[in-house]
Amino acid sequence: MGETDAGWLLDTSILIDLLRGNARARRWIDSLPAPSRMVSVITAVELLAGCRNQSEQRAIERELSFYELVWIDEDISRSALDLYRQHHLSHGVGFLDCVIAATAAVRSLRLATLNLKHFSPLPGVQTEAPFK
Repeated sequence: MGETDAGWLLDTSILIDLLRGNARARRWIDSLPAPSRMVSVITAVELLAGCRNQSEQRAIERELSFYELVWIDEDISRSALDLYRQHHLSHGVGFLDCVIAATAAVRSLRLATLNLKHFSPLPGVQTEAPFK
């Protein structure tokens, strides 16, 4: 993939804004070619964990159906563990953020997030806040 058509891994913060009705989030996501919109299984779990009822869960599941779900494999797991070992004490990076970052790095995806600070200590991850 070239720079202009590289895939995007959408962090939880992007989808939370979308689900809260943020028009900028909707426009940005809609501007992406459908095959380049990806979500880590970690993001899916984080979104489902925030559901308070079946109606919210159905809305999350409906939205998630529009993205390719990226599963955690051995390469992602090893990379996430290495990132966590190297950065959790020095920068307070959480393990789930390490898994998301490793997913983006291992799969050569750009990471769309509104929490650049969470990922800035992690090498090899191309992050971008696509809207504010």
